[in-house]
Amino acid sequence: MAQITVTEQEAADWAPKINSVLDWFGQLQSVDVKGVTPAIHAYSEGNRLRPDEAAAYEARAQLLAQAPQTENTYIRVPKTAGGGDGEAAAAAKPAAAAAAAAAAAPAAAAGATAAPAAAGAGAAAPPAAPEVPIEAVHALDIRVGRIVSCERHPDAESLYVEKIDVGDAEPRTIVSGLVKYVPLEAMQDRMVMVICNLKPRNMRGIKSHGMLLAASDEPHLVVEPLAPPPGARAGERVWFGDKPEQPAAADAKVVDKKKYWDAVQPALRTDGGAVATLALGGQRLAMNTSAGPVKAPSLTGARIA
Repeated sequence: MAQITVTEQEAADWAPKINSVLDWFGQLQSVDVKGVTPAIHAYSEGNRLRPDEAAAYEARAQLLAQAPQTENTYIRVPKTAGGGDGEAAAAAKPAAAAAAAAAAAPAAAAGATAAPAAAGAGAAAPPAAPEVPIEAVHALDIRVGRIVSCERHPDAESLYVEKIDVGDAEPRTIVSGLVKYVPLEAMQDRMVMVICNLKPRNMRGIKSHGMLLAASDEPHLVVEPLAPPPGARAGERVWFGDKPEQPAAADAKVVDKKKYWDAVQPALRTDGGAVATLALGGQRLAMNTSAGPVKAPSLTGARIA
């Protein structure tokens, strides 16, 4: 709103005028208008609107007949320049197609010659492993665990709820989707591998404090939990390669924020002997415990998640 400066003299001059106007409005409110007919009804000048007249479209057929190249009820109009219509454009299309085919022939021949060589090179070279930052590997806390108890999730048919000893004061509650792949009796007292520093997740009303690692085939029809070798102790942390020394694992919040597990997981696979390995620095490093490497029961060349 605009702000104006009013002097005391101006305010004194306007005050009686404003009061007079307000007084007139007050008097209007007190007038008795009962029985007074509004002017719009008291006097009629008649209907000022033009009476409706029927509109006949007798010339419609004549107009359509005069429109060139009519099709049904629509008028055909030429396309704008560049649209491709017209005799010149139609005549130019075959010539342009022939020129394009002639120009493409040498390239196609060269591609056909190079294809066998490329196919041979591709068959000899293994698929490139994703680059994994070493700090992401060192940040993960993967431990040997023992399933103390396992039961079906009360609200999800495909989930197990496990209590797993991973060396903490109390067993951890971990939820895993293994119902379709591993019988309940095979889960009891089973030795498994667990990532212990992932951010807790709510799994259908039950919070899961970690993730059980398993190998799976490409169609995801067979899923096998990874297993440590006999003699491995629940709670011991694994390492990759032949050097057990590694920095302390990162906090779960750091792992989640920096997406360390997302960086490492694509590089994990089982090798030809079903050993869990990590692709790092052009090598395949085995996942090791104090008793030996971690393996899948039977799956080879399988992804690990």
